[in-house]
Amino acid sequence: GRRWGNEGFQDATLYDSNSFFASIEKKFGEKHSLNFTSIYTPNRRGKSSPNTQEVYDLKDIKYNEYWGYQDGKKRNSRIKEVDEPILMLNHFWDISDKTSLNTNVAYQFGKIGNSRLDNNGQRLNDDGIPVGGGTNPSPAYYQKMPSYWLTPAAGPNYEQAYLNEQQFVNDGQIDWNSMYLTNLTNIDNYSTYILFEDRNDDKQFTANSILTSYINDNITTNGSINYSKLKSGNFAEINDLLGGNGFLNVDSFEGLQFDELNPNRIVGEGEKFRYNFNLYSDIVSGFLQGQFKYNKFDFYVSTTVTNTQYQREGLYQNGFYHDNYFGKGEKLSFTGIGAKTGVTYKLSGKHLINFNAGYLTNAPSLRNTFSNSRENHNIVSGITEEKMSTVDASYIFRSPIVKARFTGYYSKIEDANEISFYYADGVGGDNTAFVREILQGIDKKQIGAEIGIEAQVTPTILLKGVASLGQFTYDNNPNLYLTSSDFEDGRFEFGASTLKDYRVAGGPQQAFSIGFEYRDPDYWWVGATVNYLDDIYVDVAPITRTNNFYQDTDGLPFSDYDPVVARQLLAQEKFEAYTVVNAVGGKSWKIGEYYISLFGSINNLFNKEYKTGGFEQSRNASYRNLKNDKELDTPVFGNKYWYGRGTTYFINVNLRF
Repeated sequence: GRRWGNEGFQDATLYDSNSFFASIEKKFGEKHSLNFTSIYTPNRRGKSSPNTQEVYDLKDIKYNEYWGYQDGKKRNSRIKEVDEPILMLNHFWDISDKTSLNTNVAYQFGKIGNSRLDNNGQRLNDDGIPVGGGTNPSPAYYQKMPSYWLTPAAGPNYEQAYLNEQQFVNDGQIDWNSMYLTNLTNIDNYSTYILFEDRNDDKQFTANSILTSYINDNITTNGSINYSKLKSGNFAEINDLLGGNGFLNVDSFEGLQFDELNPNRIVGEGEKFRYNFNLYSDIVSGFLQGQFKYNKFDFYVSTTVTNTQYQREGLYQNGFYHDNYFGKGEKLSFTGIGAKTGVTYKLSGKHLINFNAGYLTNAPSLRNTFSNSRENHNIVSGITEEKMSTVDASYIFRSPIVKARFTGYYSKIEDANEISFYYADGVGGDNTAFVREILQGIDKKQIGAEIGIEAQVTPTILLKGVASLGQFTYDNNPNLYLTSSDFEDGRFEFGASTLKDYRVAGGPQQAFSIGFEYRDPDYWWVGATVNYLDDIYVDVAPITRTNNFYQDTDGLPFSDYDPVVARQLLAQEKFEAYTVVNAVGGKSWKIGEYYISLFGSINNLFNKEYKTGGFEQSRNASYRNLKNDKELDTPVFGNKYWYGRGTTYFINVNLRF
């Protein structure tokens, strides 16, 4: 299979995907069979940028800052490439009429790459000292926007603000030619600008053995043993020197070596630089479940136990962290346990009640275990297993005409971790630093109800409706600390981030949909849905909810701190509710021995403009910085947003023979 396109709804969002599948099976007698399956789906896609409202107002919702023209063609600097084949071998064994064993092994390998530009290339001067570095190539960089030139720090300079506005409106894209010219005119042609990618080269082996036994007509048992071993290579690799002859592998901010074992190394295209380390994961788990089916009720009980081990291996010796980067670090071990049960009670053939409850502890994700895996072995302080408890209950109605389901649910996640990277102004009073933010011990709560109904009102007309009402919130005040080479001890503690009762971002928390389908006896059909979505919130910045927000360098509140103003500044932004209409339709024909079908859909039929999500920028980490920025007519570091697509369509023609 193949799917490709030069551009999606946003500018320069190319898509190029291929898929290959092959499978062969051999039977050995009546009880054994062996199956080999391979899947290969390489794909490349161009990313699109989140933007401030200032950017969208000057351009439009299709604007994407990641591209620019090169030789008359759009070139996107942010490409995600996935190239990970999967090979699987399955053995099926019918031990008896009631017992079977399925054993499989799989191997997945390949790479995931995410490209981006770097402007921090340097050269060595006559004294052997790294010098150089270029301006940020992003066309939407805050100092290139008109709002920046209207701040007290920059003037205000109305003339420059106007010139920047016109430049952005009339162009506002990456200047590839300028970067090439800079690199070609550098001494020794060392690159100031490069295009590189953050790479994950994974090799994962998994093995599973699943035993299923039908004890009798009422009882079925399932048990499994699973093993997974992962080696994840993580490094930066240069894709394009953009006309230069090499790139100096030195931290341009600190002047420190990224790899002290190979100081002042000049890196070429296709070579690793900046960071280079392996992550290892070994997971062993067991699962056991019993299913029981009777006339009036069905129920199941299951349990699982998992042991997870992580380890990091540094392949460079970082100039700041020295031995805490190089070699193998501490091996971490986590134990997860889980139990789940559910019952369905059949009041009658039409009326059913279903109930499920579960409790599970899991190892934190590999990426959220190490506080800054690109630079050192450090793990998140006090890290432990994540806990999840959940319960839901449903009433189900089934008749020849109407099918309905009403569900209420509650779930809670405890002791989760999140790691973020950003520049922050006002850290510890008045410091500016590139930081890693570690938010640890996060609790989140989800409570809600869902309703789904469909009615076959005539043999050709189906009506359907869905409603989802939820409230997803932070349920505690997790601990926050920052790490950075700019800090004297490499770490800055801030204590609790007061996130309790803030909404968890991630989409609408209320959704309603009504629609219909008409299926004609002559093999054509049409349908439409009206969808209303509400309670969509921006993702809040945890750093501004800590004591850093209101404390000056002396540890006391700012002299001009106003709690009322602070509450207004920290109020979570809620997006406007929106309604979109989608339509679908199709027709099929039989011509001789062949079948032809046509399917089409139109999403957002009336071209509604709406925000799907966004986040607060963490740049303004203190009360004064955030207050000064929000008092501007156009904030320099306003929230960044994603907009939904306008009207889009899809047409598919299928021939089957």
